[in-house]
Amino acid sequence: MKERNYAAISKNILSWHSRIDRSLPWKVDRDPYKIWLSEIIMQQTRVEQGTPYYLRFVERFPTVESLAAAPIDEILKAWEGLGYYQRARNLHFTARQVALENNGNFPDTYEGLLALKGVGTYTAAAIASFAYDLPYAVVDGNVIRVLARVAGIDAPVNAPSTVREIQSMADRMLPPAQGADFNQAIMDFGALLCRPKNPHCGDCPIQSHCRAHAMGEVHNIPKKKPKKPKRKRYFHYLIFNLDDQIFIRKRRGNDIWKGLYEFYLIEHEGLLTTEELDKVIPFDFDFHPAAANRIQQLSHQTIECMFLEARIQDDAGLEDYERVDRKQVCKYAFPRALDWYLNDKAVTLNLLF
Repeated sequence: MKERNYAAISKNILSWHSRIDRSLPWKVDRDPYKIWLSEIIMQQTRVEQGTPYYLRFVERFPTVESLAAAPIDEILKAWEGLGYYQRARNLHFTARQVALENNGNFPDTYEGLLALKGVGTYTAAAIASFAYDLPYAVVDGNVIRVLARVAGIDAPVNAPSTVREIQSMADRMLPPAQGADFNQAIMDFGALLCRPKNPHCGDCPIQSHCRAHAMGEVHNIPKKKPKKPKRKRYFHYLIFNLDDQIFIRKRRGNDIWKGLYEFYLIEHEGLLTTEELDKVIPFDFDFHPAAANRIQQLSHQTIECMFLEARIQDDAGLEDYERVDRKQVCKYAFPRALDWYLNDKAVTLNLLF
């Protein structure tokens, strides 16, 4: 593509953007803390889902110092439902790093931002551009889709060579004096006009530059490498009731949901019947199904959860678990499948949410 085409595309996208109003709460100022927070929350998250979380985080943790001072359990609880909990742990680590080691000041260079935990090339470019107006092209999923269609890229966009090609296009398209404006404009362009499905090609101001449109391939671009089949796992959760308390434990190790709470767990290679469970449960209690099974889809795994309840007389065998008043369970952070269960069983467990 010729340089004059890059310039024309940039100009047309900026002109289009000047006529629309996509109000997002983190666009109101250039506070690097709020921009960083929004970028971490919005990773692999739709704007509609992530915006309420961003607003709650800003209200609860208005500064990086307040986020750094909060216990990790409080942050995980605030993050509950967003998934990819490693983002929340990185958020806390980086907040402490910035607050304690850099007097609450975020790095003001791309390289310094890239050194922060949980900050990759996209997030570093976004903060550098939107907070400090540095000339770095921000390439998110929307930008990838726009540029892949413009260039008519037939190769998978998650292939390293294609990633480099698209980044090079974005860098060459970035107007030196309007970098931040253009970065926001092209992301909004992808979100609102050049959408994954049902793109508004008839309203597109760069249609004449779009090879995918010329080839009739808009709906087939971008392409991605096929994903590997998801691993399937089967979790059988046992909810022990003792007086007005239930037993929970924080997940540890390097498995999914690290740092979140759960009930007594039996994992098996397949879903067990209640009769089969009787043979593997190391307790002599009568368990009964407590709710419908829940399936939670993760990026590389599918988790099916079965829930069973039992009333017990003592905590023998459960010494490693916390006894929690059922009315206080809502204060703990659980994986989404367990949170669904707790909400469904609020009356049975006398939970107050």
